[in-house]
Amino acid sequence: MKRLAPALLACAVLLPTFASVRADAAPGNIGHLTSGAGYSFAADPASPTAAIGLWLHVPASGYSFDSPGIADLAAHALADVPVVGGLSLREIVEGVGGTIEIEPSPNLLGISIVVPKAQAPTTVRALAEAYFAGTIDAKSLDEARHETSVRAVEERFNIENELQRRLFAALFTSGPMHAPVYPSSASSLDAMHLQQVRKYAERAFRPGNASLSFAGAVDSSLLAQIAAVGRSGKDAPLESPSVESATMQSVQGSSPAIAIGFAGPPIASRDEATALDFVASALLDRELGRALPLPAGGVAVARFVTLQGNGVFTIFGVGTDPKKMESVLLDDLVRLRTPLSRPRFDRLLRAFRFHLASAIDVPQGLSDNLGWYAAAGDAAYAPGLPGGQYARSISRLTPQSVAAAVRRYLEDPTTILMTAVAEKSA
Repeated sequence: MKRLAPALLACAVLLPTFASVRADAAPGNIGHLTSGAGYSFAADPASPTAAIGLWLHVPASGYSFDSPGIADLAAHALADVPVVGGLSLREIVEGVGGTIEIEPSPNLLGISIVVPKAQAPTTVRALAEAYFAGTIDAKSLDEARHETSVRAVEERFNIENELQRRLFAALFTSGPMHAPVYPSSASSLDAMHLQQVRKYAERAFRPGNASLSFAGAVDSSLLAQIAAVGRSGKDAPLESPSVESATMQSVQGSSPAIAIGFAGPPIASRDEATALDFVASALLDRELGRALPLPAGGVAVARFVTLQGNGVFTIFGVGTDPKKMESVLLDDLVRLRTPLSRPRFDRLLRAFRFHLASAIDVPQGLSDNLGWYAAAGDAAYAPGLPGGQYARSISRLTPQSVAAAVRRYLEDPTTILMTAVAEKSA
């Protein structure tokens, strides 16, 4: 699960964030460095760009879950610390026309970089020096406060992200998945002092907590200069217990909307997780036989978020009648509890494979995908990894296995119903 894009109002179906599935295994695609960091490769020598990712299983809200925004703040600050030739990682990347994106989620953090292929060795070195060995200073922290403050404001005005925050808080009783990624006010960020952020960074940004991902014009020679860089030690993944019974909440917001969520299988249950990926792709397909279109021009997106602990199956919808939309969407799930006919299943499976191939067709998307699954605990299961396990799980999908996964995990929804705040008359 990457940071959710503000696409809810633009499309009716969100393609799952997975890469094309390749069957030809190549040795050395995954492994671990001397430092403890994991790595994953999906090389394409013909690509003009190199995509480089750093993914960590760290809590966005701090290790006590009471400091929302600290992961984003620390990550931005380290990107601005001078590391190579007096330049920061951000300066090195942007100086050659590249991009760097910092993407926090409740229990994973990604730093995603794209640079021209000739710049890859310098970028990898700077990435490791910044995050595995860098020290946040007052100047870099001040610069980071602005970046994180802007992101926090954007999150508050994004309907889908607001729904996700509320839904995760309702689905999990405690831990990083229960806590918000960003604070509700900039003053909370201002209150985080240098020593607090530095202490968090020194614990979180250790190679033992990290997975490096590479796609495009990359090869294993990039690893040689960083194999032993970084602080020692690692953290066990932090647990977020799921609630025992579903709830229904009514809240007010900027627009009428609905969020429906279920606790799903962990990444270790590969075949069930893949089945719910298929369901997310198929759910809003018109061929399921929905009796009614989504009411009043409503739009919805579905996805399954793969995690080391319980995954999360979510449906987000926006429309003038979210309650009626909820009924229609849950009726669709009821239909999926019964095995699909073989012709319909085969058609939806072809569409699912197309979604996998088209959703990530550039190095950055593939690198992000590799990094997410590695940080979630199963690098070999990442879709798009040459010779990976995801293709095998797809081959085992059947109408019966999909229906069984729906019956096991998608029976008892937690729901957030958002009604629009009435505007005050002038």
